[in-house]
Amino acid sequence: MLIKKIMIILQALLFLSAVYFFPLLPDRIPTHWNAQGIVDGYGPKYMIFLFSLMPIMIYGLLGILPKIDPKKEAYTKHNKAYQTVRIALSVFMAGIYIVTALAALDYPSKVDMLVKLGVGILFIIMGNVLSQARQNYMFGIRTPWTLANEEVWRKTHRVGAYVFVILGIVMCISAFFTGTVSAVIIFIAIMAAVIIPFVYSYLEYRKITRS
Repeated sequence: MLIKKIMIILQALLFLSAVYFFPLLPDRIPTHWNAQGIVDGYGPKYMIFLFSLMPIMIYGLLGILPKIDPKKEAYTKHNKAYQTVRIALSVFMAGIYIVTALAALDYPSKVDMLVKLGVGILFIIMGNVLSQARQNYMFGIRTPWTLANEEVWRKTHRVGAYVFVILGIVMCISAFFTGTVSAVIIFIAIMAAVIIPFVYSYLEYRKITRS
């Protein structure tokens, strides 16, 4: 309940800041940056309100998902891990809003560095709680084999936890590089984070079902 109150207060502050700064914004504000940290997308300035509301929208959506998951009983077992990720994602979106607002106000900031650091920290947090996830359809590493076998799910998430933490560390390191070097580091890290748990779950499933 305390966390919910804090999130509501945070959201109110973000929205009020958007209202306050709205008259100061140019007609079009940056909404997207490329890998080099250069703005490559703009939108009307009223989008600042959408950005300011993203944290509560994410928080609310992640509050609904457990209620519609056919394996909803799993959330009573990994509720602490799920709530940690729920809060982390909401705070991350709050950070995205702040970075966007600063850029729209032409305040000097290294957007690409801040976003990469934010994503890296987010993956480190998720990696630290991922092994607590129990079999469900919404939260965790969902492959045909983890969903088919509980032991495969458990082993894959134990490995995936390490992979996510390593990915997070790599993302944080990549924040201090620019251009092609940074893009290559991020691409390799993300591909590894996707492929390793996927392949591992398949191999474990084959091993278990053959034994």
